[in-house]
Amino acid sequence: MKILTGNYYNLNLHKSNPHNYSPKIRDILKCDTLCFRGRDLLDLPETDVIKKVRESVKPENFIGQGTDAEVYKINDSNYCVRIPHIANNMYGYTYSKDLSPIDKVNHVKIKLGFGATIMDYFDGVTPKEYQNNNYYRNIFQEKIAKFPIKSYTDFLHQIAGAIDNELVFDFSGGNLIVNLEKQKFTAIDFYNIGDNPRQIKPLCEMYSVLTCYGTKEDTSKKLFDKVINAGLEEFRPNNIPCMDVELFDFTDLVMKRNGDTKFRSKNVTEEISNILELKTQISQAVKELKNIKKEEIINKELAPILSEKISEVKKLLNKIH
Repeated sequence: MKILTGNYYNLNLHKSNPHNYSPKIRDILKCDTLCFRGRDLLDLPETDVIKKVRESVKPENFIGQGTDAEVYKINDSNYCVRIPHIANNMYGYTYSKDLSPIDKVNHVKIKLGFGATIMDYFDGVTPKEYQNNNYYRNIFQEKIAKFPIKSYTDFLHQIAGAIDNELVFDFSGGNLIVNLEKQKFTAIDFYNIGDNPRQIKPLCEMYSVLTCYGTKEDTSKKLFDKVINAGLEEFRPNNIPCMDVELFDFTDLVMKRNGDTKFRSKNVTEEISNILELKTQISQAVKELKNIKKEEIINKELAPILSEKISEVKKLLNKIH
């Protein structure tokens, strides 16, 4: 888990240095034994792990904080420690690798007591970092709009995997880590649906977290298209969707997208009428698509009909501004 603040150079705006630099290893090669990678933190004895964590909780390792906790990078490891404010200095007196489904979905590796946890560390930036800077936020969103569809389907699969465990994504701007180099999204905060019951809308959640804090209209359309295409990928013939087809909220996403756009003609009444008619067509087509997909999962002979319906839905969705 990594939450930075204001490090705009993560965007790689400038050309990379053409020179290649490598470490000086001549003296190292004289040794009888070489070790290019240290022992994994989690393989160390419990007392050593706790000692390592406590030594890492210092200002230079601070990653970020939320409403309830602070997060620090653990030295020389691929992990971080999340320490709730109420834990103060009391964490580390208990140690457990007995993890619940919600722990695993939230990338927890070890529980240290008083709510403190050792978690996977993910390199990247969050949308929240650019909430107050339109210039860099536009660049950031343009970059993620160019990610391949696989990046978006992988993101959707994370949300779907959580739903399988009755967990939902807390889709705020600080809860999505984006690795621009690897073109990867990592959702980092899920909670039990029973703690805050709400309607689950995975596609809307994806679009919302990617466009939070404002987006240029042309960029938001690109992001909308990527989310839509990621959803339609799950309906491909001979493919088992990552979640119940009824959870694919295409129509809700259309309504949300339309709410973000501006009227383009002087005749607003006519434009609203056209939008409502298009929504009705989309809603009906999506309903038919879901029904066909349910049958095609069992009856593969319906694949051609399914492909035609996917194309029809896609054409309708492309009409959304």
